[in-house]
Amino acid sequence: MVKITTRVIEPKPESNSFAAQPRTLWRSGNRYARIAEAADNEHQIYGLMVIDEPQVWMINLYNKSGRHIIDPGPSLDVKVPIFQFPNERKSKLQDLEFGREVEFMKANHGIKSFGTALLGKKTNQYEVLLNGGNLTLWVDAKTEKPIRISYSKGAETQTFEYLEYEDLPFDPSLFKPPTGIALVDAK
Repeated sequence: MVKITTRVIEPKPESNSFAAQPRTLWRSGNRYARIAEAADNEHQIYGLMVIDEPQVWMINLYNKSGRHIIDPGPSLDVKVPIFQFPNERKSKLQDLEFGREVEFMKANHGIKSFGTALLGKKTNQYEVLLNGGNLTLWVDAKTEKPIRISYSKGAETQTFEYLEYEDLPFDPSLFKPPTGIALVDAK
């Protein structure tokens, strides 16, 4: 199981905005994921998504409500893409997932080189041209754990910084909804 905490660097969010707050993900294999967002007081949303395929719970901790969904398949694999472009057709970039960054770069012939120091750590970086843009992943030179990832295409750049990337023992309680939530079955 891996625990990953990230924050958006680019496009630069307004300080103290919801977009500037960190997001934490726990992932284990292709079956389990938990995504916890910061509270968005302006919109009264405190999002938590819990996945134990084929079951999915979309929860608002702000008002203790949620939806329970059964994934109809055919694939019952958890997908946690890093970059999301809602108006773009299916592309290889959508296969780049949190928890699978280095494997993706190697599988797509990413060129590895010495990187610049980030967050006080020596880094290596992987680069690959993909979908007409440049994808760069900086990893800790010793551990190969991601530190930053960026995708630039034309004038648009999206960059995430990894605040935490930790391997942990599997904890099945993380992949169940919290108690006290009013859940509604949804399709």
